[in-house]
Amino acid sequence: MALYAVSFVVFYPATFAILDEDAYVTQAYLFRTGRITYDDAPVSAPRLSVTMVSGRTVGKYAPGNALLLLPFTWLGWRALFLSGLVMAILGTLILREILRLLSPETDPTWSMLYLLYPTVVLFSRTLMSDLPATTAVLAATWLVLRQGRAVLASGLALGFACLVRYTNAIFIPVLFVILMSRTDRRGRTALVWILGLVPGLACVLAYNSYAFGGPLRFPMYLTGHFAPWYFWRNLGYYAVNLLLLYPLMLLAPLATGRKRILTLGLPAAAVVTLYCFFSYIYNPPSLPLRLAIGTRYLLPGIPFFTLSYAITLGRIEARIRQGAAIRYLVLAGLLTLSVALQYRHQAELRTQDRYRRLLYDSVPDNALLLCNPDASELVSHAWGPRRVREYITFNAPVPLKREIAQVDTVYAAMLQRPGRDYGTDRAVFETLIQGSGSARLVVETEKPLWFRVYRLKPSAR
Repeated sequence: MALYAVSFVVFYPATFAILDEDAYVTQAYLFRTGRITYDDAPVSAPRLSVTMVSGRTVGKYAPGNALLLLPFTWLGWRALFLSGLVMAILGTLILREILRLLSPETDPTWSMLYLLYPTVVLFSRTLMSDLPATTAVLAATWLVLRQGRAVLASGLALGFACLVRYTNAIFIPVLFVILMSRTDRRGRTALVWILGLVPGLACVLAYNSYAFGGPLRFPMYLTGHFAPWYFWRNLGYYAVNLLLLYPLMLLAPLATGRKRILTLGLPAAAVVTLYCFFSYIYNPPSLPLRLAIGTRYLLPGIPFFTLSYAITLGRIEARIRQGAAIRYLVLAGLLTLSVALQYRHQAELRTQDRYRRLLYDSVPDNALLLCNPDASELVSHAWGPRRVREYITFNAPVPLKREIAQVDTVYAAMLQRPGRDYGTDRAVFETLIQGSGSARLVVETEKPLWFRVYRLKPSAR
């Protein structure tokens, strides 16, 4: 774990690069001001925000992850990435304790299978909600297994997990079944656990009521939807990922024995089943990328697969000669792969950071900046506020003539990544340049990415 932490620091993330990350970061800065909505706030709304019928402009996502990031904002935006390292290490320590409870004979070193799982490695380097949601679920599970006074804390942890990601509500019936299967005082235990859930769920309902206009209202439609016709497509997709990334890990819960199959198999199956009905899957042309990122939505269920895998490998280790040596060889190989993944990701982030600096150095802070979606990822309140509008959304032009006419300083930027079609983006970008009368080229670069920044107003004449 120390080696992993050292590698994280050596390849410390240069920047964040996803619009969703910007949404969480900006929401954290918003909460730091004591506000919930962006209306008349000193923090401008990010691109991933919604304006409700009531007129309130709020963040698109649940507030839990932003609340976790908030303390780190006082140390500067670069310190935000420490949250990912903390969540990864904390989750591994909790998983080790669960492993000791469920299988004392299994060497706890196998808990490193979780920390070195490529999806965990990658998302520990982001500011997304996936890892915090997973860590909270792990904590709730561990406390359920401990029983006694820990039952109340388990409910509190799961309630917070729901505040981080609403779909974690799938674990409420799952952990309730596990809890009831492991206690004799069912009535009292169930009541205490449910009382623990109340604060977190009350915060969810109160936040939704204030931000979105109703306790059960939230803009899920902006992310995707659930429908039965996605089931078989997604089942095949996730089954392949879980069979290949750690060979046959999908089947590991079945090999843990009757005593453990409910505790480990039910949560794992619940998460996979839920997302088999979801409309979106990440399906890049590269198999390594698919394996590393494709199980992102399943991350809260991954610990239960890795626990099962650890128990199964522990049994195999005990039956062969030099089993301990093989264990350390396997983990050393995974650690090496994790370092390679961090190195590759850092290279991508450094490229992103280079273009972010180019944009900020070339565009004054009082300008209206018109961007395509890729270029808009280079702007965040954390790096310095900019007034940004996307001139194309969902491959359709956005009318901006009125806004352009109302301001004195206007810039336009476009970023292209390889392997994508930018025909519409380019057409709208060139229309903006030609329509300005006499635009001036400010930044031009071709490698490693195609990037242009033009000043549209005042004109170069």
